[in-house]
Amino acid sequence: MEENVKIAKIKKSCSVGKKVSSILSTIAIIGCICAMVASITIFSMGKKFDEEVQKGIESGVVSEDNEFGSVKVININVGAVKKWHSDVPALQKILDEQPYAITYGIYCMVMSIACAVVAVMLKFVASVFDLIIKEDTPFTDKVIKRVVIVMIVLSAVMLFTMSAGFAALGGITTWVVYTIMDYGKTLQIQSDETL
Repeated sequence: MEENVKIAKIKKSCSVGKKVSSILSTIAIIGCICAMVASITIFSMGKKFDEEVQKGIESGVVSEDNEFGSVKVININVGAVKKWHSDVPALQKILDEQPYAITYGIYCMVMSIACAVVAVMLKFVASVFDLIIKEDTPFTDKVIKRVVIVMIVLSAVMLFTMSAGFAALGGITTWVVYTIMDYGKTLQIQSDETL
């Protein structure tokens, strides 16, 4: 009887986790779309975007300092734009004429891709929660496999976006979670056999 109460609590927690994952996934999808639209808009504006940024710098609304100054009603800090270099003369001309458009267009594109990856991962997490809710027992091979896949992908994302240290920490965490879930599955099987 006590095990049924514990399983009910796990399923209730998973239900909340599924809802939260779905909401966060939706927010990530909206962020992906907004960043992609911003990237396309910035690239299409080209020189005009750089002219508007330059006007903002000249009027004092936009700052190139790498620090946050005193609080103002409107103060946009664009930071110093890194000068890009290309051996192709035509491409170098574009890079020199519109450094802000290129820099922030690429930045928005990268943010769009990151939001898309997060959205997919959150949908996958929601499917793991859904699988736990639908199963009679919380620790099945299918659930363990999905959780491990999610954690391995997250570790890989950390390797490419943060550092090898965070990826190693993610790998260790994956191994620990797998071990705990496998132990839970073993206890579950033993409990079923004793009944």
